[in-house]
Parts: sequence; structure tokens; C-alpha cells
Amino acid sequence: MISYNKAKSLIQINVKKSKKTEFVDLFQSNKRILSENIKSKVDQPRLDLSAMDGMVIFERDYCRDKFRLIGESKAGDKFSNDFKTGEAKLIFTGAPVPGTKKIIIPKENFTVDENKKEIKINKKINQNFIRKKGIDFKKNQECLFKNAVMNLRSMALAKSMKVKRLNVKKKPEIYLIVTGDELITQKNKSGLIESSNEILISHLISKFGGKLKKVFTVGDKIDDFQKTFDSLDYFDLLITSGGISRGKYDIVKKVLVKNNLNILFDRIAIKPGKPTTFGKFKKERYFLGLPGNPVSCFISMFLFFSNYINSYYGFDFLKLHQRKLISKNQIKKNNSLTSFLRIRTNNKLNSFSIFENQDSSLQKTLNQSDGIVIRKPNSKAVKKGDSVDVILFRDILDNEI
Repeated sequence: MISYNKAKSLIQINVKKSKKTEFVDLFQSNKRILSENIKSKVDQPRLDLSAMDGMVIFERDYCRDKFRLIGESKAGDKFSNDFKTGEAKLIFTGAPVPGTKKIIIPKENFTVDENKKEIKINKKINQNFIRKKGIDFKKNQECLFKNAVMNLRSMALAKSMKVKRLNVKKKPEIYLIVTGDELITQKNKSGLIESSNEILISHLISKFGGKLKKVFTVGDKIDDFQKTFDSLDYFDLLITSGGISRGKYDIVKKVLVKNNLNILFDRIAIKPGKPTTFGKFKKERYFLGLPGNPVSCFISMFLFFSNYINSYYGFDFLKLHQRKLISKNQIKKNNSLTSFLRIRTNNKLNSFSIFENQDSSLQKTLNQSDGIVIRKPNSKAVKKGDSVDVILFRDILDNEI
């Protein structure tokens, strides 16, 4: 049995950074990882534009008080004709500025005589209101960078850069096999429990940056599992749930070892999740075996799949941020295992309570949990009011915009 830190280290050492990339449409790029720097195809803005509604005049005419009104420039115009000294145009926010060497006077600082086609400046401000061509970014300027994770703001930036397709890192392709004679399925309607792990694992695969190819549910028969395994085409990672302990009907490892799986670890000094297994097939294909117990399954998926994803992408795509909160409970000295205790925070997110019953079968408690405390082996007791490092699920699971 190995330590929690050793298990994470073995994943990091053995999972090689993927070099696979693909092009995706801009509108499908949210949460995708850029595989190269991206240059803008245009200046932004493409012309000198007005930053407000007002009038535009020559800089050298700023000493004048009256001007002849000769027209206007509005947003949407692709061009605005220049004019002569002593003349002026009305201009609106986002409109092109005529010619060069101009200044803009805000509309509240002048009056217009429509009959005389005359503008009179009432107040002068030593400030210009022109957004210069390329002030945001210039053509061929790199604005998005390799390993950046796309979000709504960077997608909007790419749209302004006139980028339609992005070269991104390809997601790991993953199969999921859920095992157990006790599961209620299409073929086993007399089963005893619902396959809730399928929901947990499937959504975490998607949320954490993987691509789920297909889900299979099989019983605890070696032939059935082997047949399912034989049906798989290419994958980067095979995840299973259940059947990885050392009992009579725990058949997953027996089958996979016969199919050239090299087991890197299959017992970890943690609670819950002790039987979590990780291994490697040939050609950079990997295996993550999760416990069948739903809470153990979730905790191991949360911690070890995130570790795999970061190794696959080659950087910390997922960050298990720890924050310090005040404990509202006394927590006794820990035993020799790394323990993951489910917690509930208060409304202000500055303190937490430990659930009294930490039994790993309690899905209702997991549902009510806001995060976990990771208790290191033999860590000392925590007093009520002590500051403790916790991981909140919302810090990693909530969508960034």
C-alpha cells in the first residue's frame, strides 16, 4: 500500500504530455486549451474612432469658437470625408474620424444652430476623445497564448481578431465501464441499486476536460468484461467503476492484466478510496480503476482523474485550490491514512463544519457537502476555531466566464 502523495507522483511520472492537437470552431472553443500563440488578423479598432458623441474639428482650430457645420459621421460608416479648417462635423460614438490631426469636443460643450449650419463651442476641455487605430491590438500582434484556457472573454477577443478556428490540444478519449451484478440496467432490471457512478464519472470527465466515447455496464463475469474490453477501439484512458478490490467477484484487474496492463498501484493509504488502481497499457494508454462505492468513487475521481488530466495536458489545467477556513468542530488526531473529510461551509464561506458521520456509503451527505478537508497521516488534532486548509468543490467545478 502506497501513500497518497506517492500515488499522485506515479501518475505524474508515467503519463506523458500529449502532443495531439485539432482545429475547432471558435464557438466550440470554450474551455479548450490553445496549442499555439494566436495573432490578430486586423487592427482593433481598424480606424480612428470617436469615443463619444460630439463634434470633430482640426487640432489647429481649437482656438476658434465658431465653425461651419458640413455634415456628420456615425457608427457604421466605413469612411468619413475630410473637411477644411474652420469647418466641423457632428460625430457619434464609434464613428470614423475624418482625416488626421483632429480633436473631438463633447456634445455638452457646444451648441448647434441648424438654421445657420453653425456650431459654437461653449466650453473647452484639454482632452481628446479619439480611439486611435490599433490602440487595443494591432494586426499580427499575438493576443492569445499557448496553454491559455479559452473562456467567454477570450472567445470574444478571438472574434474581434477575426479568428474563426483555433488550434487546440486534443482531449483525451475515454471509455467508461461500470461493473456489478447488483446494478439495475436494461439487461438486469432485477438489480438492487441504480448505477449512480455513471453520472458522477461521466460528468466529471466532461467537466475536467476529457472526451467520453461511450459508457458500458457489465456484470461480474470475466467473459462479459473481456468481451466488452475487446469491443473498444482507440482510447487514451479506460476508467472502470467497481470490481477492483481483492474479492472473489472483483474481476477487472484479472482481465486487464491478461491484456497487458502494467499496474502501477492498486492500494493507497487513503480513506475513502483505498482500492483505487492506476496502470498503463502499451502506446501511452492508461487505466484508472475506481471503487464501486459512490462516495469513494467520487473522491478518487475528483483527486486522481484531475491528476491524470494535468499530466496529459502538461500543465495545471485543473487547480485544486486550498483556502483557509475556520473549523467549527474539534477534529481528532488522524490515523496513518490520508483522510478526506466531507465538510459544509457557512453562508459567508469563512468557516466550515465536519459531517459527523463520514461513512463512505452516504450519498446524501456527499450531496450536502461543499468540499473536503485533506487530513495528512498522523496529523495533529484540530481545535474549534483553528484555521484549516480546505478544498471547495465550487473552486474547481464552477464555470469560469
